[in-house]
Amino acid sequence: MNVKLLAFLHCNTDAEDTFELELKKLVEASAAEEGCLHYELYQYENERCHYVIIEQWKDEAALQHHHETVHYKNFGRVAPVLLTKPVEVKVLTRLA
Repeated sequence: MNVKLLAFLHCNTDAEDTFELELKKLVEASAAEEGCLHYELYQYENERCHYVIIEQWKDEAALQHHHETVHYKNFGRVAPVLLTKPVEVKVLTRLA
């Protein structure tokens, strides 16, 4: 069963460029993973420090593999000093 989730990220105003660069590296590498069906980065309109990643994985195993990748772990090391608060992740259940 596919796993779809949203990740909400809010960076410090003085870290916008660095954070966006790190996000783009994460997105490019993640989208290339075998089990990734969808991995897109969005920015809030008129709020440059606010981002959303929409992810879809072929199954839970693919998502777990993603969490073990070098690029995911690298982002996890860099992001905390650039964020205003922890990343909020919401797993979605399709209703229709």
